Amino acid sequence: MLRLGWMSTARGPGSLALLQFVCDRIEAGALDARISVVISNREPGESPQTDRYFEFVRSQGLPLVCESSSRLRQTAPGDDWRTRFDSLLARRIEAYDIDVIFLAGYMLIVSDVLCTRYPLLNLHPALPGGPTGTWNEVMGELARTGARRTGAMVHVVTPVLDRGPTVSFFSFPLEGEPFDSARESGDVTVLAAVIRAEELKREFPLILTTLQALAGGRIVIKALRAYDGEGNPLQSGMDLSAQVEESLARG
Repeated sequence: MLRLGWMSTARGPGSLALLQFVCDRIEAGALDARISVVISNREPGESPQTDRYFEFVRSQGLPLVCESSSRLRQTAPGDDWRTRFDSLLARRIEAYDIDVIFLAGYMLIVSDVLCTRYPLLNLHPALPGGPTGTWNEVMGELARTGARRTGAMVHVVTPVLDRGPTVSFFSFPLEGEPFDSARESGDVTVLAAVIRAEELKREFPLILTTLQALAGGRIVIKALRAYDGEGNPLQSGMDLSAQVEESLARG
């Protein structure tokens, strides 16, 4: 059984929807895992959306560790506040059995204090080697540069933003409809929105199939690298495009 840490700032509805999705898949027996602890850099009362997230966590009986990064930054400013904050989190979660921590809407850059202590995974809405930055920035660059293929990846978190080793990915072509009509509009914001919609609906299936592969030993994370079940390095990550498309087709 895969023992998960689940880490989120939980500032939007997507973070709650993803946690609900994973809990549902675990309960249904589709994912051989348990969530050992939910971790957040916000505390109750900082945001109504985050409070709703915490209410769901408690309703599931999941352990919850909260520390306010904004409060620490205000009371103890300095260039190393992230390191101090991550050291605090590491002490808080060391009592829990964790195989891997998934960053699900976590809005801080993680320092090497956590990166070197736990395998941390994050989803980035671009293919390996593709654009970095927020999803808005990624989609805008794809639209402006006339990209003909995109996707998303799960990668190992390192202090270098969005450039950790790839664990898994999916890809799909930006050809035909609805992309052609969006290009013909001449408005890159329209095209960016269409690309985002197609990428977004594949994110949950990618996360689920990646977690299933980890739970089944088909993917192994060691020393900030990803390997297949036979111990071979996954140089470019595991291509889960077929599984993602099958999941979409099943609805």
